Amino acid sequence: MACTNNGQRLVDLEVDLATREVLRMMGGAHRRPIESDVLSLVSRLMSEAAPCVQARGVYLIREVESMTDRELTLRGCPPFLGPIAKFLRPAQRVAVYVVTIGDAIERRASQWASEGHSVESYTLHAIGSAAADAAVDALVEHLWTHEAGPGEGVTLPFSPGYCGMPLEQQQTLFEIIEPAAIGVTLLPSMLMVPLKSVSGLAGIGNAKEIEIHGVPCEYCDLERCSMRRED
Repeated sequence: MACTNNGQRLVDLEVDLATREVLRMMGGAHRRPIESDVLSLVSRLMSEAAPCVQARGVYLIREVESMTDRELTLRGCPPFLGPIAKFLRPAQRVAVYVVTIGDAIERRASQWASEGHSVESYTLHAIGSAAADAAVDALVEHLWTHEAGPGEGVTLPFSPGYCGMPLEQQQTLFEIIEPAAIGVTLLPSMLMVPLKSVSGLAGIGNAKEIEIHGVPCEYCDLERCSMRRED
């Protein structure tokens, strides 16, 4: 783990990629049974893709100055807009982060597509998306291990573009940290490059209060969201 001049930290992340998460990205996690040829393809491409995953993260932790139903202000930072308090209210500190798995899987998927292998390309993109989400999980685990103090816990992460937080808040996030340190840039469309990158906020606070607050998905109106967590 390295620390940059503005206090942000860079970490290499170990990704635990699960077949179920890849199938969820493909829209088939809840279908039973999954066809054997689909499982075989996913398994083969996961093995081929594993060496391509180079997961890294950058984050900066700041104390919460104020948190309302419509705005979050961290010490020394521009405010985030959106219903963030619903998800991070127990937090006393917040980690602003970006993670990426690099662009190797994207490039391989594009190659498959150019050669007419659309199924393989689609599956690789799903693997890359699942790997990026797994990188977020690895970063949250890192926060638990290295940043949370005694009696503290970490909330589930919350990203621009989800659950009422405008995608345009990507710009605010990129003003607070410097994801270029891990090779991530922001396009005018608010998409990130490499595409298999994820930005967001994760709160750190009293573990019991976080547990009582519950799963953020309980406060979200998108009941059919594929990313919904039930526990």
